[in-house]
Formats: sequence, structure tokens, C-alpha cells
Amino acid sequence: MEKLKRGVGMTKILRYTMIFVFFLPFFLSPATGIAQYRKEFTPRISVGQEFDDNIYLDNTDEKSDYITTASPGFNLKISSLKNVLTLDYSPTWVWYNDYDENDTVRHTGSLYFSEDITQHLRFSLSDTYTQSEEPIETAEHIEGIRSTRNTYKRNNGSAGIDYQFGSKNNISIGYAHSLLENEDITLNDGKIQNPSLAISYWVNVKNSLELTYHFTDAAFSRDDNLDAEDDYTGNATGINYTYFFTPHKWGSMKYRFTNRNFDGLTEDYSVHEGNLGFGYEVSNDLSLTLEGGAFNQVNEERDDEIGYNYAVSLINNFRRGSFKLGGSGGWDEYYLEAERRGFVRFWSAYTRIEYLLMKYLSVHADAAYRHNKFTDERRWRILRGSFGFNLDFLRWFTLSLDYNYAQQDDDVDLEDFKDNRIILSLTTKRLFRW
Repeated sequence: MEKLKRGVGMTKILRYTMIFVFFLPFFLSPATGIAQYRKEFTPRISVGQEFDDNIYLDNTDEKSDYITTASPGFNLKISSLKNVLTLDYSPTWVWYNDYDENDTVRHTGSLYFSEDITQHLRFSLSDTYTQSEEPIETAEHIEGIRSTRNTYKRNNGSAGIDYQFGSKNNISIGYAHSLLENEDITLNDGKIQNPSLAISYWVNVKNSLELTYHFTDAAFSRDDNLDAEDDYTGNATGINYTYFFTPHKWGSMKYRFTNRNFDGLTEDYSVHEGNLGFGYEVSNDLSLTLEGGAFNQVNEERDDEIGYNYAVSLINNFRRGSFKLGGSGGWDEYYLEAERRGFVRFWSAYTRIEYLLMKYLSVHADAAYRHNKFTDERRWRILRGSFGFNLDFLRWFTLSLDYNYAQQDDDVDLEDFKDNRIILSLTTKRLFRW
């Protein structure tokens, strides 16, 4: 636990120091230097009213509420020929009509910075921060569901250096850091660190190779004086060969090895996986990718487990909108989530469509389904969908109406739920350039 707290403190110090260091040149540069930068600033404010018919995602005692939100924010971009800095931040004041003990302030922010140190050497830095009480998280790759409205914080940061040699070859050295802090003392807090190395090399115009390596160091703690889940370390190495039949049509072969070594009684395991892939850019507006293969989980004590991988993606952009259809399956890991479930087999599918009905009115709809199977044979299925309209008016205003649906079917019946949300919001924003 002390290891985790020290890591959290150092992460905060490092983050704020790096932000200060990168801001400093913009304010200290002479006037001739400042003139070389292009600046864009977009202030915004959004107010909304939401109805949620199951705010605690309960299967037997559903409680509904009206939720009012007010969210000022801004986006700042400063760029030149050699560097880019982008900042985005929005606090959101949240008021519950009936269950006002859940009133809170959410925070979302992001930072991106890149600098061309030389013609062939680039440094990049990114960071995203979320503080929220919403039980269905919207962060990418987060599948876990919460049954309370207790606040949690997530921070994901990464930094890297890319060196390009030749027209397409490059070497990348990176570091990523993921942090989760829960207000609920019965949940695990945690951080995961990932140093990485990647080498991409083109043998000729038709053949390319990519070698990757990731190291993982994960630490967990709790605030209720109970033992946290086991810490672990791990390695992941991979090789990817791609052959280009044409500049827009290619095939690939991949192999990846991953292992996890736990400090406590949790069983160690390793995973071997191989995949064959195919991609085709039919046109600037239509692309298709297919991938399939198998994996073998080698366990320290239990029998080995063999499964299949797949990934499908179809993207079609047209004059008034876009359409996406896809899915994936194979294996995944749930460690830095509200409920730690470890190694999981899954399959999933999704679709999304966006369409401009008329000049200022657009519509969007999406649906996603995921089926998980955990090592204890427990199965967990979740269906999500949404539908909404956006109306732009008076140049700087947008009125949005959205409907969101979520349903979970768990082998543990108490974890089942259905949730319906209707959200009406008004946003105004304006771009300033100089």
C-alpha cells in the first residue's frame, strides 16, 4: 500500500511539473517567437436535464431521479511547425432532485503535447483525467459496472520518444501510467505502469516487420484495512509481419506472448496467441479489416485453456454521414476496474450510424453487445444502445436529445439490471483564433 501511495504522489508531482515545463516557453519566448505560434481557444458551456429510471443499477429496488448538470469548459490549442499543445477541461456541477446526497462535481480533462526535437526525433506526452460518480463508465476499454454513486478518479498518462530512420522505419520508447482511486473503501485502488519498446522496419515497399515489448507493474491497495488484491508483474512481446499486395490491400501474421506473475496466491499464467489478418481500403470512404486466430492460456495449476481470437471492422463514410460495423473476441483482463475479475474470455459486436437529416439537424444511433466468461465459469452479458438528435442553431448553439439503454444479464442474478436514461442538453461554444 505504501508503494502505491508513493507512486501516486510521485505521479502527481511529475504530471504538474511537466505541464509547467511545457507551458513555460510560450510565456517566456520573445515577441518574435510568439508570433510563430498559431493559437485556438474555444470556451463552452453546457446545461442539461437527465431522467434516469435506475440510478443505482439495482435488480429489485429500482430508484429513479432527475439530474441537472451545468458544465463550463474550454479547449486550447497552441501549435507551430515543430510542436503542438492541446488542453481540454470541463468541470460539471451535478444536482440530484430526490437523492441529493449524490450531488457532486465531475471533472474531465486532457492534455496532449508533441515536439519535433530534430527532423527525425519526436517527443510526445498525453494525459486524461476523469472524476465521476456515474456507475457506467464511458472510458475506452473499461467494461466494469458499479452499483453505487460513490466518486472515483481515473488518470491515464503516457510519454514517448519516436525516432524515424529511413522513409518509414522507426523506433519508439514509451511509458504509460494508469491510476484508479475509489471513494468506496471496499473497492481496490490501483496503478499500472507500462514501459514499452517498439521497432517498425520496412524490408521493402511490400514487406514490413514490427517488434513490440511491454513490461507491466501493477500495485493495489484498500482503505478499509483489509488485504487488497495481489500485485503482479508481467511481460508482453510480439511480432507482426505485413505484406502489401497493393498500397490499399494487405495481409498480416501476428504472434504475441504475455505472462502474469502474482505476488500472492493468485495463479500465474501465460498466453500464446497467433492471428492472421487482411485489410482492404476499397476507397477513401470504405475500408474493411478482418483478423482471426487462436490463443492458448498456460496456467500454473489449472488445465490449459484454448480459445479463438477474431476482429472485424467495416467503415463506410458517405456524403451525409458514416456507418460502422464490427466486433472482436478472444481474451482480455479486468484488473483496474470497480470489480477485479482477472482473465476473461469474451466476444463482442457493435454498430454505429451518423446521418445528417438536413443542414443543421443530425441523428446518431449505436448498439454494442459483449459476452464475458471468467475463470470461475461465471458469465456476464451486457447490451448497450443509444439514439439521439443534434440541432445546431444561431451559429454557436447546439440542442441535443439522447436516449441511452443498458442491460446486464449476470449468472449472479443480483447483478442483473436494466437502465433507461433520457438526456436533454444545450451547449454553446465559440472558436477564437489568433
